[in-house]
Amino acid sequence: MRLGLGHMVAFVVVALVLNAQFTWWVVYSLRDNRERLDLERGMVACRSELAAQRLTARLLESELAVTKLPAGVIPSPTPPFAEVRVVDETELALGPADSTKGTPGWVRLGERSAVARPLGRGHVALVFLDPMAPFQWLAASDPDLQLVSRDNVQEGRPKAALGSPLDRFVVTPDFHRWQELVDRYRQRVVGVLLEGSFFLAAIVTAVVLLWRVLRREGSLERQHQNFVSAVTHELKTPIAGIRLALETVLSGRVDDEARTRFLNNAVADSERLGDLVEKVLDVTRYTGGAHRFRLGVGDFSQLLEDEVGVAERRVTARGVALETAITPGVQATFDPEAMAIVISNLLENALKYAQKESPQVRVRLVLERGEAVLEVQDNGVGIAAYELESIFKPFYRASDEVTRRTPGTGIGLFVVREIVVAHGGRISASSPGPGRGSTFRLTLPGAEVLPEEDFSEYSGTTGTR
Repeated sequence: MRLGLGHMVAFVVVALVLNAQFTWWVVYSLRDNRERLDLERGMVACRSELAAQRLTARLLESELAVTKLPAGVIPSPTPPFAEVRVVDETELALGPADSTKGTPGWVRLGERSAVARPLGRGHVALVFLDPMAPFQWLAASDPDLQLVSRDNVQEGRPKAALGSPLDRFVVTPDFHRWQELVDRYRQRVVGVLLEGSFFLAAIVTAVVLLWRVLRREGSLERQHQNFVSAVTHELKTPIAGIRLALETVLSGRVDDEARTRFLNNAVADSERLGDLVEKVLDVTRYTGGAHRFRLGVGDFSQLLEDEVGVAERRVTARGVALETAITPGVQATFDPEAMAIVISNLLENALKYAQKESPQVRVRLVLERGEAVLEVQDNGVGIAAYELESIFKPFYRASDEVTRRTPGTGIGLFVVREIVVAHGGRISASSPGPGRGSTFRLTLPGAEVLPEEDFSEYSGTTGTR
């Protein structure tokens, strides 16, 4: 099915716009999340540097507090110092625990750091730093940071160096805090991808729906054109026949017998024209829910008998074998005028597409589980499986060659479905395949069969005609 150029352009433009919007949103979201991670990491690194500077400053303040005491005064072990020991200078200089000095005043004896303050007379006071004090200071100032050995810092984590006596340590983010930043970043990326998947699914759905709408619009446009063409042809043919018959009669060149024949042909063409106009009016009357049906309980069997009788009179000359099996006395709730149109259209459709050589049409009415079931079967061209639902659409006609050669407008079955649905019933079509005939099945709910004494006058109507 071909779409118009305007439809294709609109479809391509919408698809491109949606794709560009989706791509921009995904790229922007991923970039924004990466920038946010870098910003959070930078903030943690700055906090580490600030904490390291504060630790260094506090150690310097502690050292100054010891070194500025009056001469000869032995410092007391007040926080952050845990112990004071007085040693000889010679012992400090020559002892096995002596180590190199850091900043003036600080010495390191083994694993312990102390401030060395001369007392005079060859003695030195060693004020040992509480090894837990720096850790306690850091925990109190920023619990998300930790003091670790230089060798224990994982690759990629920021680290802020310290001066003596803590030059073996660095301030770095807590492992769980640092990992939390990465985990949150990954969660945001997963969220973006999930939202992107949903967005992409929405775009694909929108594009598919748009494509289906465009195809449907194109199909309706084609069917509408076919309908206009068919109606135009159907109107022109009887009008031309009527005009030809009248012109021939008015010419005065025919005898009485020919005049009668031409006038009868004109009457037949006028009836055909009237039927076509009535079908078009049925579309406007019974579709779209605008018509108010006059529903009432009636004899559906009798209505079917009457319509079959009318159809019989039309097809006698064609030699159609019209067989009926109608259960008498089937009562249902329906609008007689509307349901007569349904039955007439189904019968006309079956008679129209029956075989040309030995046409057969079977009509069957039974009661099944409280529903009136009407089946109209023919032995004609049949219906392809993929078209069984489409034939009830407005202006739709099957695509086989026989259907295209058969006069019709594609609105009869559409009107049938609209009327049946308005009655709360169902209409369906089935076919064994092309060339093997088709069956239309109509069901009306709330039906029943009257007792035999109530419809005895109809007892002879069931059987084969």
